Amino acid sequence: MQGAGRSHADRTRRLQCRNRATGAHARRSRQAHQGAESRGGRNQMNAPLPSAITCATLADIAAALQISKQGVAARANRESWAFDEQSVRGGKQRRYPLATLPKDVRDAVQLQALHAMSAAQQPIASADAIEPLAYASAQFHAVARKLAIAPASNQTAIQLRGPEDEELDRDQRACELARDRILNFVAGFPGSTARAIDHLNAERHAQRLPAPLSWAFDHAWDKPRADNRLTLKTYYNWAKVKKTRGRAAPVRRTADLSVKPWHALAVTLRQRPQGSCLNWITDQVAEQWQAAWGEKPVSYHVIRRFFTEKFSQIDQLKGRHTGSALRAHKHWKPRTSAGLLPWQEVHADGWNTHFTAPHPITGEYVTYEVWHFHDVATRYVPPPGIGLTETFEVITAGLERCVRAGGLLAVLQTDSTKVVKRSPRFTQDEFIALSERAGMLVVHPKEVGNSQANGICENFNTWLDKKSRALATYQGKGMDSLTLRRVKKLTEKMVKAANVGDLAERDRYKAEAERTGKGIVFTSRLEAEKWINDTCDEWNDKPHRSLPKICDPATGKKRHQTPREALQQHIDAGWKPVAIEEHHIVDLFRPRVRCKVVREAVSPIGKGQRYHFPGLGAWNGEEVSVAIDPQDWRAVWIETLRGEFIGVADLVEASGYRAQTQYEIAEEKRAAAQMRLLNKKIERVQARTGLTLAVPASTEVVIGGRIIDHAELQALPAAAPAAPTREQKLHARATAIAPAAPTPRSERPASENYAEWCALDARLQAGDTISDADARWHRTYPQSAQYRAECKKKAAA
Repeated sequence: MQGAGRSHADRTRRLQCRNRATGAHARRSRQAHQGAESRGGRNQMNAPLPSAITCATLADIAAALQISKQGVAARANRESWAFDEQSVRGGKQRRYPLATLPKDVRDAVQLQALHAMSAAQQPIASADAIEPLAYASAQFHAVARKLAIAPASNQTAIQLRGPEDEELDRDQRACELARDRILNFVAGFPGSTARAIDHLNAERHAQRLPAPLSWAFDHAWDKPRADNRLTLKTYYNWAKVKKTRGRAAPVRRTADLSVKPWHALAVTLRQRPQGSCLNWITDQVAEQWQAAWGEKPVSYHVIRRFFTEKFSQIDQLKGRHTGSALRAHKHWKPRTSAGLLPWQEVHADGWNTHFTAPHPITGEYVTYEVWHFHDVATRYVPPPGIGLTETFEVITAGLERCVRAGGLLAVLQTDSTKVVKRSPRFTQDEFIALSERAGMLVVHPKEVGNSQANGICENFNTWLDKKSRALATYQGKGMDSLTLRRVKKLTEKMVKAANVGDLAERDRYKAEAERTGKGIVFTSRLEAEKWINDTCDEWNDKPHRSLPKICDPATGKKRHQTPREALQQHIDAGWKPVAIEEHHIVDLFRPRVRCKVVREAVSPIGKGQRYHFPGLGAWNGEEVSVAIDPQDWRAVWIETLRGEFIGVADLVEASGYRAQTQYEIAEEKRAAAQMRLLNKKIERVQARTGLTLAVPASTEVVIGGRIIDHAELQALPAAAPAAPTREQKLHARATAIAPAAPTPRSERPASENYAEWCALDARLQAGDTISDADARWHRTYPQSAQYRAECKKKAAA
């Protein structure tokens, strides 16, 4: 009977467990379905922690107690644990209701479930990683279904990031996620809160916590601590924050971004072009402080935080820098040369040499102007144009070499130099402009001073400056000024020795200049031009980072193409330059001038040089295009404005004894401008000092257009002197009465100063008194070189 009663009671308990499990499973299904509908099918960022576990299998209990399944079954039979058998594949499985298990077994199973669920969560370093969290949520739901874990309440669930998270930053969201994990773990722990916290601290110290909980301990504190040990007070503070605010994220103070009255003054001082340090700005704000702004001026730290944390960094540079200097700190848009063919677009710029070389005529050391042209597709640099200044002739010389190297170009880009942008001979006049006759489009940067738009040429200028440091006459910004002056003096001595024909002395000074400047010194313009051309060849044979990479045939290593290799690759692929014949190139680069035909002649160079040929009278009074050879004055080529050839006109008369070429006229014009500048300097010196230049006395005087000789002036009767006025008489009497001022010692001869010192010394030896000025001079005069020289003279005598 007892066995029958025990069997009936066991069956009753098994049915009750089955009903409870079935009801719990149904409730979980309904809650999951409602939650999915309310969330719109979204996954949970962090799955809820378990609040109750209904049943456990032998495997779950064995894993929790860390013993074998046979040991668990033996204890269950011995202590008569209630169970419910369910049919599974291969037999039946016992499921033990958690409420009927002993307390130690029940707590161990619940703790094991918590650790298993925590281990299923994905540790993340940022709350923005949605996909890893969704994956962790799916892992948790799989574990929850296996262990039949009931979901926790909605108050402890961690949701996916929504629109309400926008006011939190990344660290706040990570801190909130870490706190929620710890709060949920403690809420689902099978025991008291204190015991749960002790368990977490002990497991963390033993480094046995799952990775998500370990990550939560590292990120739950807003301010990092040396030992993040969780206490009851900290736990209750987090729980209180979540209860009152609805979330456990820490609240941080936001910066005060309101505009203060003193901000305008501080910004104005900061944006000075001279640059302003914060200490100086603080002093200026304090001096100009107004009572309406506050009781006392702001401190240095307030101003520093305003500029470092609140005010725009780029706005601080707008007054400090302008133009290209400011643009170097702003956004830039990269450009690519993909798809371009050689000589389809060419960029050009001028570079004033940072070294000096001999002048072609005088031999003095001057700087040169180099105009270089760059093919954008291959970065190839043809031989540049070289001259003394940035002129039309120098630019066209470089363009002519570019055309000879790769044919006619389609687009030419230069900076906003007026020689190109505003010159009728280059772009402005549609009838005579070189760009119109060559059929090329000349473009410039949209913004004047935007050197980044011509960055290919600017980078080449920087490279030329670095290469110039191998020269002794290099003139860099950071170069030692004393060495620069010494080299300059030595080059001046070289010029003087060369002008008198003493080549040995010139070579000696050259060697000394090369030792002083530790570089090369050019002795002619040809040497400088050869060095520049060799430097361009070195550029063409140097790998360029804008070109594609290839396998080096010599080393087998990957490197960028050189400009010469890139050009050769296009040639091998079938590209051919738009070449023109030699006589067309010569005619193309002859400068054109618009002239009016007057009396069957034109004067393109000057009014004193007229060119004529017999048929030119048909165009009397009309404007024609005249082509000039800058180095040949004997003839010009005349065309109509539409480009129709009229004929060649020869020189028929010239000003002076010989005709001038356009080159010579330009040289005279430049020399006259330099003389005008020198005359202005002389006038400024005279105005500052009052000195006048000594002018030789002339023997002739011009009066009213009539030239009178000096002998005639002597023969003219002298005018009777006028009677002195009263003021003149008083001035003469005062001058006669006033004693003559003594001559300063600095203007006396050395012998007089030495004699006076000896007299003063004798008076002092005799015990006489002298003035303080004389005593001071007596004491300091023996220290002068003049005294020592007089003493040597006396000793030698």
